[in-house]
Amino acid sequence: MLRKVFPEYEPELIIGELRIDPMSYSVVFKGSVVDLAPKEFEVLYLLAQRPKVIFSKQIIYDAVWGESNENLAFQTVENTIWKIRKKMGYDVIRTVNTVGYGLGVIEN
Repeated sequence: MLRKVFPEYEPELIIGELRIDPMSYSVVFKGSVVDLAPKEFEVLYLLAQRPKVIFSKQIIYDAVWGESNENLAFQTVENTIWKIRKKMGYDVIRTVNTVGYGLGVIEN
């Protein structure tokens, strides 16, 4: 449910070497285009909208998948985070043990 993640129009987000264009679902990181699946994009965009906030797995799941299902939330979010890290590097998303995830180190 993308509507929950951001409104109908949102300008490009630029944080260090990370560029996210929500209108075209495109991501450029360190000068290279990153091919993310729609839910991967939405999770990254959610984290990038509030780079200093740590989101719980449940909040990420509710915002991106648009429903509340505790049984699915943890594994679904963990798998999606793993896929993003595989494509962009581990440090892009930081883990705060027992709390959740936030945007990681995005260097200039």
